Amino acid sequence: MKLKILVFATLLSLCSISGSCQVSDTTAAGLKDLITRFQQAILEKDSAGFQNLFFHEKVPFTGIMSKKTEASVQKKNPAFQGVSVSNSQRFIHEICKNNQKQEEKCYNIQTHSDGRIAAVSFDYSFLADDKVIQWGHEKWNLVMAEGSWWITDVIFSIHFPGVEPFPFDK
Repeated sequence: MKLKILVFATLLSLCSISGSCQVSDTTAAGLKDLITRFQQAILEKDSAGFQNLFFHEKVPFTGIMSKKTEASVQKKNPAFQGVSVSNSQRFIHEICKNNQKQEEKCYNIQTHSDGRIAAVSFDYSFLADDKVIQWGHEKWNLVMAEGSWWITDVIFSIHFPGVEPFPFDK
């Protein structure tokens, strides 16, 4: 674990120094595979497969609601702040205990990498029983360690389709 952290910190500083990072075909294929495995683990409620995508046991997941979606929740709960703080372990636990079919779809995927660190961003929709329950933009930071890509953190915006129209192809 300490080796992973040292490798991550060193690579992060190298990419910052060198500026923009291009994505090779091999890196792009590896990142696309990671996105597919992320989606499959949610769809199949595969907790072990999901946890194998992350740099450590509890990678942070931070969601921020749009102003309109936040205001819609505040009508019933005025103290609500529009921020969702969780982690990879809690996220997949909630998926696995829910009986509904759940799925995350990705659109407009963009990747940036120097082959050792990467950033992946995309528009997403999250579905329960084939109905969009939220959508937004999502970004992952990743590190290449021990021959694999690992997600180091996840941030995302949250829009409710009943408040803000869903803008992507279903």
